[in-house]
Amino acid sequence: MLRARRWFLAPLVLALGVLASGCDGSFDSIDGDDGPPPPVTLVVSQAWVHDHQGDGSGGGASGGAEVQARLASLQREVGRLRQETRTGWVGTQDDVTGYLADLSGGSWAGTPAAFMDDYGPALFGTDSSVIRLGEPDSVTVPGIVTTSATQAVGDVPVQDARLVFTARDARLTGVRGRLFPDLTVSTTPVLTAEQAQARAEQISGGRATSAPSLIVLPRGAGVLAWLVTVAAPADGGGTTPLTGGDYYVDATTGDVLSVAPVSGEGRVALPTFRPRTVATRRAAARSVGAARAGAPDPRDVEVTGTNPIGGELKGHGLQTDNGVALVDTTTPWYDAATGDGVIETFDAAKVRDSSDLPGKRVVSPSTTIRDGEEIAAHALSRDVVDYYESLGRDSWDGQGGTLRSSVHFGPSDYCNSMFTTSTNPPQMVYGNPCTTGDGAQEVTEVEIDTAGHEITHGVTDTTAGLKYTGQSGALNEAFSDYFGNVIGNRVKGTDSVAIFEGGCTGYTAETLFCTRNPDGSLSLRYMLNGNDFDDYLRVLDPGFRLQYLGYSGQDHGGVHYNSAIWNNALWSIRVQLAKIDNEPGNDSPLAQAFDRAVYGALATRLGPTSGFLDARAAVEQVIIDSQLDPVVLRVAREVFDANKICAGCPDTGELGGDPVYTSPATQLHPVVSGDSVAWLDVSGSDDIFGYAASTHLGGATPTLGSRSDVVEVGFAGDALLTFDANGRITRYAPDGSSTLLDQPPANDAVAAGLAGSDAGGAWVSAQGVSYVDAAGQVTSTKIGGLQGDTVTGLGAGDGIVGIGTDGGKVLLWQPGSAPRQVGQLDGAVIDVAAYGEKVVAVDDSGTAALFTTDGQSFQLSGSATPFGVTMNDQYVVWAEAKGPLKAGVAGGVSNYPDTDLYLASLASGKIYDIVPEGGQQGFPSLSGDRLVWQDAAFGGDDVLTAEVPDDL
Repeated sequence: MLRARRWFLAPLVLALGVLASGCDGSFDSIDGDDGPPPPVTLVVSQAWVHDHQGDGSGGGASGGAEVQARLASLQREVGRLRQETRTGWVGTQDDVTGYLADLSGGSWAGTPAAFMDDYGPALFGTDSSVIRLGEPDSVTVPGIVTTSATQAVGDVPVQDARLVFTARDARLTGVRGRLFPDLTVSTTPVLTAEQAQARAEQISGGRATSAPSLIVLPRGAGVLAWLVTVAAPADGGGTTPLTGGDYYVDATTGDVLSVAPVSGEGRVALPTFRPRTVATRRAAARSVGAARAGAPDPRDVEVTGTNPIGGELKGHGLQTDNGVALVDTTTPWYDAATGDGVIETFDAAKVRDSSDLPGKRVVSPSTTIRDGEEIAAHALSRDVVDYYESLGRDSWDGQGGTLRSSVHFGPSDYCNSMFTTSTNPPQMVYGNPCTTGDGAQEVTEVEIDTAGHEITHGVTDTTAGLKYTGQSGALNEAFSDYFGNVIGNRVKGTDSVAIFEGGCTGYTAETLFCTRNPDGSLSLRYMLNGNDFDDYLRVLDPGFRLQYLGYSGQDHGGVHYNSAIWNNALWSIRVQLAKIDNEPGNDSPLAQAFDRAVYGALATRLGPTSGFLDARAAVEQVIIDSQLDPVVLRVAREVFDANKICAGCPDTGELGGDPVYTSPATQLHPVVSGDSVAWLDVSGSDDIFGYAASTHLGGATPTLGSRSDVVEVGFAGDALLTFDANGRITRYAPDGSSTLLDQPPANDAVAAGLAGSDAGGAWVSAQGVSYVDAAGQVTSTKIGGLQGDTVTGLGAGDGIVGIGTDGGKVLLWQPGSAPRQVGQLDGAVIDVAAYGEKVVAVDDSGTAALFTTDGQSFQLSGSATPFGVTMNDQYVVWAEAKGPLKAGVAGGVSNYPDTDLYLASLASGKIYDIVPEGGQQGFPSLSGDRLVWQDAAFGGDDVLTAEVPDDL
């Protein structure tokens, strides 16, 4: 129904001289008479240009004055570098900062520090004084020296701020990464580390696993925060283990600024908002005998046992007075003085939550280990680190760190394994063999592909640091799949295309984890799955509130599903290279060289928010830098092109509206009032809380609030309302002033959500429900007759408030009078909208119904989703389930619904599918005829808008 111009995210390309010529009104001839076109020297971020062009200064297609000035500066400085070095440097603009994210293609004689002092201010926003250079690495990419540099304010590191310099023969050949200019925050904390730890433990109900550390969050002039890693307890039922969380505690105010998961698997521990007793940390003592540094402990013995999938396994243990402990001190990086650098295995059978990991050290009465999962975890860990050692990496972290494993973690329906950094040291955790109501689903979780996959998450965490959401999360999963299979094939001596086939040993029928492959075998995944970028699963991030209410997080934006795209591309390249050598992958020199190039890209060229195109560029550049056989680059480029991992190649389809904001960050739950739009901007370091972002329609540059702990945003007239992780409702007036309106019971406020509209906003308060009108006047009321129900949905509009409960009650409240019940649904009410004398409610069974004050009710849908509902005086708009979401990566259809925005006309009674485009759409908001919503069309969470016709 709604149509708008199509928005392409292919990067803009500027040629040398074009921008400068545009400034004085002259352009080179395009008729071919003046010779070939000038070389491309700057790849412009269209996302950055779009987000900054509306500064009111004009500037035409190239943007406003700010955009023109930045692009001119970048172009001029790249041109100077090209001229001075007489080499072909090309810069790529960063989507976030607007400075460069990549500089390559040339050669410059000098050190990284000297380069930054000369070119850094113009190209990366700062000079060498704010970066801390690490030790040069000449091993990861043969023939190339890579040097990592982290940004710091004083001695405090800046989150996600890093550059990687590449050099050959003492000449700089590339710079990649992101720095944040103008960070001036004081690095002297007001809050002590002990106070920050107590705050994080209190709000999470968990236990800190290491001493807090200071970090600067790169917003504005910077925010100084304590980073506290917390291991979380089991959920309320005491059965499902949770992963831990990284809690960022403001070092001045003590507020929790954000929370981020610390492993790719499981569920992050969300704040409970309830006071908890601060748990006493437990000290874990390691009993390792004294030995000469650099040599194994003299008590080392060989241990053996039976692999759960068949065959014998061997490893190393320590002979102690109590038996043989599964501690391997024969690693090259074992330090006898500290006991670090070992491989050790624990039994977590009696561990009930992750805060009690690792469990009990495995000690056997003899050198024969009777428990197959214990010997497998121990022996396979050594196989994984041996592989990475062959690439020049010292253990999983590159620093010779201890690799610890725990087996038998959680109940038999935990069905998972993970590498978690919520423990100290970080470690592998294996669940028991998965059993569900349908019976056994696998032989074991402890299998070489799984070990390689999960431990590679630790490698990624200590190199690229790829965030676990959207495209970066899909890459995170895919690199683990790739190296899990490479290592698995190497250990087993096979040339398998399947992942985790060992866990399916003996199975002939499909199970939850053992699915049929094209060759008839069973495995968890298959690398040559045939998926390209057009098969991307476009799912929304439902946000904190719905996860709090128990709804699916949709696989962090489909990271496991979408990993299939990168898997297919990388393994296709590897297979073709092995065919050229006429050798299996384990023996093919070309395939082995490509493996090293993929590792080099992961370890030296990618950052936390890298996407598929970044990963392609990184792999190709490492191939070039490593001076591999030209056939490797040719095959890689052909396969990447065929898989549509190229600028402008993916087909995003027709869009249902105009983009309001499409930056790489995640945008959640947009709201509109007049021509103002706001949303929750989830930072790259956090997929739970975020910043209140706002803009005016028409291209104005969005502004971000100063706090990163916002849970929900809404409007009350022209004023912006926020609800934050510390339980505060704050009103921000158009003049920039702020008022703390309330600090309600946070659990109740999260469950109900923050309702907003161009007339006023509402929230659950200690008094019951509170409402603030456009002028800032607050009214509160008690809600009678709930009979034990909890408010789980709120909606506001035209000066009234709609209320829904987990018992299905639907109420209407006109501030100044008492709430009254106007309807009843069978399920728990999740979403509510209100306008005039009407309330619309959506329950967890999919029913969407309209209720009026005169007792009438109308069912609008039986297939509504919990992705929001909105209304005005003419229409109701909600997210309708259209059946399973189709995507090649999901085997055709996924577990998640395809959702469209549906509109019901209150005048005609007709229902329309107004946004039928591919991917999920949800969380609509109406103000007059202006509709905004959250859309997954670009493979992320973006804000779109359109005008609704007034004659439907």
